[in-house]
Amino acid sequence: MAKKEARAQEEVNAEADPSPMIDCCFLLLMFFIVNASQITVSKDPSVNMPNAVSASEMKDANGCIVVNVFADPEIMGAKNAKALEKYNKNYNPGTIWGVADASQNSIGFNSGQMQELSDFITKQREAMEGKKIKPEMIRLYLRGDADAPWSRTAGAIQAAAAAGVNNIVFGTLPAE
Repeated sequence: MAKKEARAQEEVNAEADPSPMIDCCFLLLMFFIVNASQITVSKDPSVNMPNAVSASEMKDANGCIVVNVFADPEIMGAKNAKALEKYNKNYNPGTIWGVADASQNSIGFNSGQMQELSDFITKQREAMEGKKIKPEMIRLYLRGDADAPWSRTAGAIQAAAAAGVNNIVFGTLPAE
């Protein structure tokens, strides 16, 4: 009889401890934060993107290696003084390709640095493969200025091909 009373008394005083549930929620939150892929594309304001009639929004930016293709500074300044100011602040004179590294630092390459651009793309590809991104999902995202000569875009494509990146996405804006 005394055991039944003691057990009944224990059941009345029993409270649920929420700390294990809080720990589990915290661990799940940390798991999703760490494993979430950021869907961002480094957008350089110095690039005046062309408009396209049949542009569609890119659904997944995961696996994109972004290369900005610049127009000549004289043309850029004539159209947008603010863009030219940002270009001059971030890049050396003669820069025709701009990229951002993992810490979002701007790196510029000129026409004589095609091998360096290819090496940068190779490092980016290898880093993505290390993150278990499928090779077919790794692609070059070209943000070409509307006034940039085609030879600059072709040079970026050649550098990507030399780096083993064969999928290319051309960035455009929807038609106005």
